[in-house]
Amino acid sequence: MFKRILNLIELLIWRYRTYGVQSAYIAMKTRILNLYVRLVNKLFLPKLTCPCCGWRGRKFYYLDCGWFIVPEVECPSCHAHERHRLLSLLFERIPPKFLQTNYKEIRILYFAPEPHFLKLLQNYSNIKTTFTDYSPSAIFNVSPPKFVADIHALPIADNSFDAIICIHVLEHVRDDRIALQELNRVLKPNGELLLMVPFMMDQSETIEYGEPRPDIFDHVRGYSPLDFKKRLLSFEFDEIKGDSFLIAEEVERYKIPDSQIVYLCRKKLQ
Repeated sequence: MFKRILNLIELLIWRYRTYGVQSAYIAMKTRILNLYVRLVNKLFLPKLTCPCCGWRGRKFYYLDCGWFIVPEVECPSCHAHERHRLLSLLFERIPPKFLQTNYKEIRILYFAPEPHFLKLLQNYSNIKTTFTDYSPSAIFNVSPPKFVADIHALPIADNSFDAIICIHVLEHVRDDRIALQELNRVLKPNGELLLMVPFMMDQSETIEYGEPRPDIFDHVRGYSPLDFKKRLLSFEFDEIKGDSFLIAEEVERYKIPDSQIVYLCRKKLQ
């Protein structure tokens, strides 16, 4: 308990010195709100469910995003976020084509793998996944094949992979347009790119920060849902939201907001 309090004090001091009073206030408020969530989950009957682990409770945890707070994000049990819940349900209800093919080997290139998605892929014996990221720590805990690479210049031949999984990666890279060109290049003509980015729903256009911002998970840009699709002109794509395949009661039960959008992209044929 003492260590947690000390860590919180250190965080508040760092946020105050680096970003000012507002950022420190957001950090403190988030922790207070999550104490409230713990209490509510103990006292009241459940109305929410996490499809990733089966947890049932009254509220999900709030998420500290540096300058603002997002409610109902993190599962208290498995720590799944909204994107994990959406993709878990998508894979179950309307899986992408590469998950429906069980008669041949499917090669997947997976950037910055996350445990929640890895569990979903383990059910498919014909899938052969290669992991990559620019940071060795991001692929340290996964089994080979894996390699460290710059997404702007992948050491991969053209048309190599049946599918690419790129979830919450592009907001971290120097030039996302070059990165998308590389993903298009290494994707097979009939392959699929499973793509998600975090959206700043109150922005009318994407904002480039110029450098990673430590207070917002090292993002280098804040995407707007109003102009993101302009970056996907080299692909054909489906835009999938929770309410496109879930009924309203399920959207509420799993807490899948409009900000969570899956782009299932395919290379345009010449």
